[in-house]
Amino acid sequence: MSILHLPPMPEDAPPVIVPGLLAALGITRRPVDPEFQASIDGGYTESFEAFCERISRTETAS
Repeated sequence: MSILHLPPMPEDAPPVIVPGLLAALGITRRPVDPEFQASIDGGYTESFEAFCERISRTETAS
């Protein structure tokens, strides 16, 4: 079966990472600080993605 015959993934699906792929490419994941994640979840801190989205909205509104 070819990759071209796979069904499309939903937009909100998590990315598929082949085991060992990141290590083979020399990419290491940084551990997420649980306190920082809790501050994002609680709405006290803005994630980088949320910051970029907010700035983009602000620039288009001006």
